Amino acid sequence: MNEDLKTPQRRAIQYFYQDGSFEFGFGLLCLVLGVYFYVENRLQGTWLAVLADSLLVFTVIGGAFLIRWLVRKWKEHVTFPRTGYVSYPRNYGLKHGRRSLFGLVAGGVLAAAAVFLFMKEDVQLSIMPLLTGIVLGIFMIFVGWRTSLPRFYIQAVLSMLAGTALAFSTLGNYVGLAAYYLVISVILLISGAFILRKYLRQNPTSREEQNER
Repeated sequence: MNEDLKTPQRRAIQYFYQDGSFEFGFGLLCLVLGVYFYVENRLQGTWLAVLADSLLVFTVIGGAFLIRWLVRKWKEHVTFPRTGYVSYPRNYGLKHGRRSLFGLVAGGVLAAAAVFLFMKEDVQLSIMPLLTGIVLGIFMIFVGWRTSLPRFYIQAVLSMLAGTALAFSTLGNYVGLAAYYLVISVILLISGAFILRKYLRQNPTSREEQNER
């Protein structure tokens, strides 16, 4: 693709991430998952644990839809009045297929690594926070590559470091996974707060500009 066309497209993609709403939304979802896995661990050995296990998919999907709705409302009230609305076309075709294939291959490699580590008796680590840290780290790298925003590479490194550290801790799988989601949620929320502060200072509304005068 011509570089003259890439630059406007990249700026349009970056526009979605310039107000910190992505970090706030993703951070809240991670917070929900952190609380979920902590509660699930506390319920182990009771009939409620079976119920909690069956609700995981609904928790993720329901939480994702709720947070997506909140982010949309955020943009309607905070972002669009300041810097306008941008419509993003849906991504179909060969390029979308390649990205889906990449996700499947990455997931397969991580699953194979998990099986290998489980089979080694001398390896004492909690695999769930490790794999989650790597998967979310890869996702952040992809977002950073797609947007050319360096902060996502930093978040990817922090995700992998947190997952690795908790894998070798004594917390275990469920508590370690809950701790990972809580740690990454704090990282994302702090990052989102800095991004939002910068965005609001650079893009005041006309009313705020009049008040400053």
